[in-house]
Amino acid sequence: MSHDGCHEVAWKGKAFPYLMHHPNFHSTENYGSARQATGVSAAADSHGHGGGRQALPSEQGGSDVHSRAGTGTWNGPAPRGMQGSARQGGPSPDRGHVKEPDSVRLANGVRLPLIGLGTAAIKDPQIIKTALQLGYRHIDCAWFYGNEDVVGQGLADFIAAGGRHELFIVSKVWNTHHRPEAVRRSVEESLTRLGCGHLDLLLMHWPEAWTPESTLTDPVPDTGVTITETWAAMEALLDEGRVRALGVSNFSLKQVEELMATCRIRPLVNHVELHPLCAQRKLVGVMFRMGVQCVAYSPLGGQSMIKLNQLLTHELVARVAKDAGKTPAQVLLKWNIQRGVPVIAKTSNLERLAENMVGMSDWKLSYEQKAALDQLDSCTRFIDFDWKQWADPEEGGVAKPSKVMGF
Repeated sequence: MSHDGCHEVAWKGKAFPYLMHHPNFHSTENYGSARQATGVSAAADSHGHGGGRQALPSEQGGSDVHSRAGTGTWNGPAPRGMQGSARQGGPSPDRGHVKEPDSVRLANGVRLPLIGLGTAAIKDPQIIKTALQLGYRHIDCAWFYGNEDVVGQGLADFIAAGGRHELFIVSKVWNTHHRPEAVRRSVEESLTRLGCGHLDLLLMHWPEAWTPESTLTDPVPDTGVTITETWAAMEALLDEGRVRALGVSNFSLKQVEELMATCRIRPLVNHVELHPLCAQRKLVGVMFRMGVQCVAYSPLGGQSMIKLNQLLTHELVARVAKDAGKTPAQVLLKWNIQRGVPVIAKTSNLERLAENMVGMSDWKLSYEQKAALDQLDSCTRFIDFDWKQWADPEEGGVAKPSKVMGF
């Protein structure tokens, strides 16, 4: 049975090891590996899971959600039904040192770092420079943010020193630039301001086209251009080498399906709001199986610019953070990362800049911690506007039987 890209499947690691989801008998995080992680010898393991296993997916480079052994599955501990000394004595295997993936592989073969820096509202180039020193390589920008020149100043020395190939730089086409000529003009402006030569990923910021004079609070729909025409203009920029990959943002599953039915070059990414209060499990899972990587913006629940953030200070989040020995922000970021979803963490605070990046690959949430956060899902958005009418999350993909039957 298919699943949503978040919940652990009941058969993970124990069912049908000779079938395709275990290529080359690839070892998954299962009962036996959990025993070995706690020091149980092969002789003591009556099921023969003891010694000589291959490296786990999470011990290899990249995200194991992109291996056929764990496609779209929860990258967590062994199933909680596992019994024996691993659960009866000693520390939990989840608490030990681990090395988690730090990137996912897009459909074009390029690796996308799992932790990105959101640049909205950044006004000081030093923030960018410090982020690079801390290890950030995924830089999320947008024409609409109005600060790509500041970001470019922060990137300049790093790029001049030959580091451009290490970076994954993203920008976006704003709603007033959906006309083909405006698409090209906005991308050229972004490239000039960022000084990066090319964009690693260009996104359509929203599936709404507005007239040039429109504002965020007073938008006027532009009925003279279609999503297909805007996308074709983006495809032309990829053909010319100005951008390396294309994607969308704030698209519903149905909208992505409609785009894929007409486009020449498929989108590789869909930027959407994702956090425990807005899990969008069907979107994440179905997009993944379509070859489209969801990326989480506002993974901490927003920063009170539009709606008051009720997630970062939530009692349950605080309780999970205390249990994990981490900060609330770190467990919220890890909740998405551990299901294979890259996150865009936005801050201008130097301390939080380090908190969101340093050591994030050295630990993981337990099944119980993840399940507790899952309970928060209520389809609550923090990035919302009067002009935006969100689609039914069940539209697109395979319909629920209850929908089909009219229950």
